[in-house]
Amino acid sequence: MSYTSYSDARISRAFRPVPRLVLKSPEREVAFRTEHVVRAKTTLILKPARDDSLEVGYRIVHEDNNPAFTVTGRKFGDRSCREFRDASGLPLFDIHRWSALSVPFHWYFTMPGSDRKSKIATADTQTSLKGGDLKFTFQNLAASDLKMESEKDVTLMVRRHGEALRLFDIIDGDRRIGEVRESIRHNEKLYLTKRSRRQGFRPALEIIIVPGVDATLV
Repeated sequence: MSYTSYSDARISRAFRPVPRLVLKSPEREVAFRTEHVVRAKTTLILKPARDDSLEVGYRIVHEDNNPAFTVTGRKFGDRSCREFRDASGLPLFDIHRWSALSVPFHWYFTMPGSDRKSKIATADTQTSLKGGDLKFTFQNLAASDLKMESEKDVTLMVRRHGEALRLFDIIDGDRRIGEVRESIRHNEKLYLTKRSRRQGFRPALEIIIVPGVDATLV
């Protein structure tokens, strides 16, 4: 499979073809929070703060720079989690690391202020510190027509592509329903070597979401 654009080719220093699924809407809506399902193809920008202990560790904005979401810093507050909030600052859910020492990494998600017993989703890396796929499992709140709770369970895969720049596909079955890529436009510098990345560099990311998908998922 050939690259579809120069930017796709630039992702990989080796310019090796990387097979990827077609970017298209899911067969049914997929939502963690139904009020944030997008109705048209949407691009968001994730901008990290320089200090990850601040109240706002990440800002997620629209292309016109209007706010969409914020995420608190890793060391902010007295709770060991990140709070995911909407544009008004209303908490949507919390993101917890299962254990700071666990490899592969595991996360779980709860409603704001809840504990591990009431988790609403889980995320697990499939390999090790070197990277790999990530599996995200949750209950699809857009599947209200299904009677059995087990039928509402959805698993999305996050697959990494490229070498020089970070690129991740969000996969639902045989479809690519979202994409997260290191932004060429929104980073002052591009750190293309492993050594430079070990210095704590956190790049701005572009997030592409297709219609019928909850923006908070991606």
